[in-house]
Amino acid sequence: MKNILKISIVVAALASAVVACKDSFLDTPPQAALSNSTLASSKNGVNATLIAAYKSLIGWTGNWNENAWGTAPSNWTFNVAADDAHKGSEPGDGDDILTFQLYQWTPANAQIRSKWVATYEGVVRANSAINTGKEFLKNNPGDKTFADEVIGEATFLRAYYHFEAYKVWKNVPYYYETDTDFQKPNDQPVLPLIIKDLDAAIALLPANKTAKGRVDKTVATAFLGKVKLYNKDYTGALAAFNTVISSGKYSLADCFYDNFSVAGDNNSESLFAVQTSVNDGDGDGQNSNFGERLAMPHGSSPYGCCGFKNPTYDLAWAYKVDANGLPISTEGATLKRIEAGASDVLDPRIDWTMGRTDVPYLDWGVQKNDWIRGSGYAGWYSPKKNAHAKNDASLSGSWAGAQLSNLNVELLRYSDVLLMAAECEVEVGDLNKARAYVNQIRKRAGNCAQGKSAIAVPINSPEITWAKYKVGEYTAAWTNKDAAREAVRTERRLELALEGHRIFDLQRWGTLPTVIKSYLSRESKLVSVLTTALQPSDKNVAYPLPSTEIDRSGGKLKQNSGF
Repeated sequence: MKNILKISIVVAALASAVVACKDSFLDTPPQAALSNSTLASSKNGVNATLIAAYKSLIGWTGNWNENAWGTAPSNWTFNVAADDAHKGSEPGDGDDILTFQLYQWTPANAQIRSKWVATYEGVVRANSAINTGKEFLKNNPGDKTFADEVIGEATFLRAYYHFEAYKVWKNVPYYYETDTDFQKPNDQPVLPLIIKDLDAAIALLPANKTAKGRVDKTVATAFLGKVKLYNKDYTGALAAFNTVISSGKYSLADCFYDNFSVAGDNNSESLFAVQTSVNDGDGDGQNSNFGERLAMPHGSSPYGCCGFKNPTYDLAWAYKVDANGLPISTEGATLKRIEAGASDVLDPRIDWTMGRTDVPYLDWGVQKNDWIRGSGYAGWYSPKKNAHAKNDASLSGSWAGAQLSNLNVELLRYSDVLLMAAECEVEVGDLNKARAYVNQIRKRAGNCAQGKSAIAVPINSPEITWAKYKVGEYTAAWTNKDAAREAVRTERRLELALEGHRIFDLQRWGTLPTVIKSYLSRESKLVSVLTTALQPSDKNVAYPLPSTEIDRSGGKLKQNSGF
C-alpha cells in the first residue's frame, strides 16, 4: 500500500475471526503470532495493528474459501441491483451476482457471506488497534498524543466498517474492543452507535493527516455528516458538511478524470481512498485494486479479462443533455445504444465513466466490440473509472496481472460532500445554495473530455469526432423543492456512477421499488435476462443476513424481514 499504509509482515500474525462465531478456538492464542501486549511495547508494533485495520479497506482477506468480489470496496456486486450496471460477463458466469440484479436475493448467497466476513474482519482489526493503543498509553503516558491519534483512527475505522455493514444489512450487531461475547444480537439501532464512535474519533484525531491515506478530524467529520444524512438528521448532517466545506482543505480537481488516474491519487478532491500498490513483494497483488479486477474490459483489450460490471443502457442515456446542456430524464425513454459519432449531445462524463465502441479508452486506443464479453449479453458498454492507463504500473508475473494496478479506489470525494450538502440544503436549508453546489460540480464537468492525442482534452477539441459534448449549469433560481430534490439526485447519479453509491441511495431515499420497476421496463427490452427479474419491494431496503452467521449466532441474529 502507498506510503505509511504499506502492509507490514507483522500483521499477518494478527488474529482474524468472524465475530459471530462461538467456537472455543477463538479463546486460544494463535500459534506463532504476536500478542497485543508484544505489539503494544513499541510504536512500530502499535502502528502495525493500525495499518492492519486500514488494510481491511481493500476488503479481500486473501481467503479463497470466500468470494473476493463481494468484498470489493466499491460494493459493485451489490450495486448491480440498481440501474447503473449489469452483472456482465456471459450467461452462467457469476450467477450469484446475477441474482442481486434479478432481485432473487437469498441468505445463502456466497457474496453476502463474504462481505460479512470481510467487514467484521475490519471490525476485529480496528478493535485490536484500539486495545493495543490503550495498552501502549498505559505503559507510556508521556506519548499520549501518539496513542490518542492511533485510538482515534482505529475508532473511526470501527465506525466505518460498521457503516459498511449497515448499508448492506441495516440490522447488524455492533462490536467493541471490550466485548467478550461474540454472539451479540442485531436488535438495536446501529446509526446512533456509529455516530457516537465518530464523535469519539473526532475528539482524538489530529487536525491534519499524518500520512496519505490516513484520516483526520475533517475526514471523520465528513463521514459523520454522511451517517447523519442516512439517519435523516439533515440539520446535523449539514452542520458537519459545512465544517468540511468551510475548512478549505478540499476542492474539486480541475478535471473529472483526475479522480480516476494514478497520477491524480490523493488529490485535492480525495478525502478518503483505499491506498493500493503492485509489484511490492506480494505476487498475488493482494494490496492492489483486487476486488475490482473483474470489472475490466475483456477479449483483445489490454486488460484481457473479465468483462463484468457493464454499465446499463439507462445510465448511458442519462448522460444525454438538452439544448442548455442540462440532463434529460430517462423516464419513458425508448433506450438504444449510443453509438460513436451519433447526433446525441452528451455530458462528457459519459466517456470517463464507461467505454464505448470506437471511442478512445483512456490512452489504449479505441474500444472494440470484442472487449465486451458475451457479445452484448449485458449491453455494449464497459466500466472505466477503476481502469488504469497505459503507462501506469500493473502486476507483473501473475495470472491476469494486467487487471491489477496501484490505482486507488475512492471512498469519499469532495464532490460527494458537496452533493450531500446540497441534499441537506434542499430538505432544511436554502434551495439556491443547493443549486450553487450542483453548479460547481457541473462547471467542473465541462473542463475536460476523453481525448485521442492525450487522455484529457478540452470538450471543444477538434479531435473529438465521436461525440458532441455539452454541460450546462442551472441558471434559473430553484423555487420548487421537489424539482430541486430531483435535480440533486440526478446529479449524484451522473457524478458518482459506478462508485458504489447508487443502490444505497435508492434504498435510503425510499424510491428503490419505483425506480427499479420503471428501469426494468425499459432496460429489459435490450437485455433479455432482465425479463426474469422479480419486482423489487419494501423488503429490498436491505440485503438478507448470511444464513451461516445466523446459524452460528445461536439464534441471537434475526433475519431481515421478508427473507
